[in-house]
Formats: sequence, C-alpha cells, structure tokens
Amino acid sequence: MLRAAHRFPARVGRCDRAQTWQQRGRRTYQASRPRLDAKGDGISHDIQYDGLWGAITTFPKRQPFATNVIVATVKTSVADLIVQKAEGKEKVDWQRNGAFTAFGFAYLGIIQWFIYVTLFTRLCPHAIRFANLPFAEKLKDRAGQMDLVKQTCLDNFVHYTFVYFPVFYVIKEGINTVTASSQAPAPAEPLVSRALAKYWRNAVQDNLYMWALWVPFDLIIYAVPIWMRLPLNHSVSLAWTMILSALRGSEK
Repeated sequence: MLRAAHRFPARVGRCDRAQTWQQRGRRTYQASRPRLDAKGDGISHDIQYDGLWGAITTFPKRQPFATNVIVATVKTSVADLIVQKAEGKEKVDWQRNGAFTAFGFAYLGIIQWFIYVTLFTRLCPHAIRFANLPFAEKLKDRAGQMDLVKQTCLDNFVHYTFVYFPVFYVIKEGINTVTASSQAPAPAEPLVSRALAKYWRNAVQDNLYMWALWVPFDLIIYAVPIWMRLPLNHSVSLAWTMILSALRGSEK
C-alpha cells in the first residue's frame, strides 16, 4: 500500500509534465490593456490570439494607431502613382512619390490621428464609447447620437472648409511655384495669399462636392468601432482624392 502511495505522485507528476508540454505547443498571446477606460472607452482592444495569423488578423484592433499610419502611408503613395499613371507619365517620378508618401505618413497618419481621435473625442466625450457599442445599444444612446452628428458637422463645416482646403491650396500653389520658378520670376504676391484667393473663388463648388460625399460617409465612419475609423476614412479618401484631382488637379 505504501508502495502504491509512492507510485501515485509519480504518475501525477508525469501527467503534469505532459500537460505542460502540450500547453507549450500552443501559445496564446494577449495584447496590452486598453489605454483608456475599460468600460468600452478603449481605443486599442485587449484581445487574445494564436500564432502569426492571429497576430495579423487582430493587429488593427490591437494597434489602431500603427494601423492608421500604415494605411495612410500606403494609400497616399498609391493615390499618387494612380494620378501619375493617369497623367500619361512613362516613368514614375519617385521623388514626387516620396514626397506624397512622407506627407501620408506624417500628416494623414499621425496628425489626422490627433484631429479625429484625440481632438474630436475631447470635443465629443461620448464618441469613443458610442463607437464601440453594439449596434442595438447605439440606437438607445442619445448622448452618443448627438456626438455622432456633432463630429460630422465639425468635420465637414469646420475642418474641411477652414483647414483642409486652405492647406490643399497652399501646398498646390507651393508646388506650382517651385516648378515654375526656373522659367519665370516669382510672383510678387505672397504664396499663401495667392493660394487662399484661388480657394475663395472655388470655395462654393469645392465644399458642395465635399459635403455630398463626406456628410453621409462621416455618419458611417463616426459610428463604426473606433479602431476602424481612420482605415475606413482612408478608403473613402482615396475616392475623394480622385474627385479633387479631376476638379483642381490641372489648374495652375
């Protein structure tokens, strides 16, 4: 009997070692905890995943900021390549594409994160919580619905009208000035003044086109889970870039 008692722990020990070995064969990884409140207000999600494929498929939810930077950089580079192809260029201007890629990384990837995720969510304190709610809960959340409308209005009637378009025209005027500087003397009027004068001439048409596309899409973009916000925004932005290029791309 004592001999049997001595053998029993040995069997248990072997079972424990076998179980530990099996567990080692399948590792479960866990993302870091959300940076914000745990009650649905986190931007990144605490998600378990298995292996490399699990790491890839859960990456946008676990790392939304990095996802945004990657998507913004690639999207802007691809948009420029499409435009160059449409212009009939035989060779790709990689210097120009590098400038667009850097702009996509720095402004669209990083600064837009500040505008849309940091600034807008401070101005609309229920935004992240509302975005992360299930659809059925969104229908009952009055405060979140008000912030959805508020974000759409801020984006279209403040951000686009008074920031996006002026910056676009200034950058475009700057590129045109640098291109023409070797062939003609620089204009006496300051670059910013020239750019804003062109914008005010086109402001009504530009903003009507902008609102026609972005008002309905913003109502969707600001309602989806927060990790999807900027990737979805970039998808619509690719289409918008084509429209803007057709409207103003050839203007000097």
